[in-house]
Order: sequence, then structure tokens, then C-alpha cells
Amino acid sequence: MGAVENVKEVADLIRKFNDIDLNRRIVNLENEVLDLSRDKRRLEEKVEELERTLKLRKDLYFYEPFYWMKGDTTPYCPRCWEAQNAAVHVTFGHDNNGNQAYSAWQCPSCQQHYYPKELRQYLIASATQGR
Repeated sequence: MGAVENVKEVADLIRKFNDIDLNRRIVNLENEVLDLSRDKRRLEEKVEELERTLKLRKDLYFYEPFYWMKGDTTPYCPRCWEAQNAAVHVTFGHDNNGNQAYSAWQCPSCQQHYYPKELRQYLIASATQGR
């Protein structure tokens, strides 16, 4: 039998004695036990979340420009992982940049675009030539 059930059983016994002050104290005790039970559950959920994050941190590795997990062929967004510890798969598609369309990876969460290395180098070179 748990603490909440024990307190309720004691409360039922005390009601038989019609002691209003004692009854009020038992009700307060019940509320405190319920609050503690809720706090305990919240902390257990937080521990589970931290354990999942710790496991992910151990399993993810960085290979420019993405984070990867062994056995997973789809990379994870480095921006989401580094800023929020959120493991979000990126998707591959086409990006329309001005008048040109480029193939790129995009994060569905933060909308960040990641271009292939050769294209990144080309875009940087093109941007700096106009200076």
C-alpha cells in the first residue's frame, strides 16, 4: 500500500471520531502527500529525459557538417543539437537561392540549410569576388 492510500485510510478512521481539527490536519496531510507524489513523478520524468539525452550524446558523433548515429543513414541537424540537445533529422531537397536552385539538406525544425561542401566553397568564392 502506498503513502497516498495509507493517508486516505487514516483519514477515513479519523472521520469516525468527528474531530474537526484532526480531520482538517489529515486533509492538509493528504494534500502534502499528493504534492510530493506529483513532484516525485516530475523528477522521475526529468531523470528519464536526461538519461535519453545522455545516451544520445554518447551515440552521436560529428562528421562535418552533421551529427550522425551509428546505424542511421540520415544525419542530424548540428544547430538543433548544439543549441537545444534536440536530435532532428535533416531532409534532402532543393533550395531556390535567387535565380539558381541548389540541392541542399534542410532541417524541418530550425529551417537551416546545409549545402554540399563543393557548393559551399563555390558560394563563398562567388560572394567574395564581388568585394
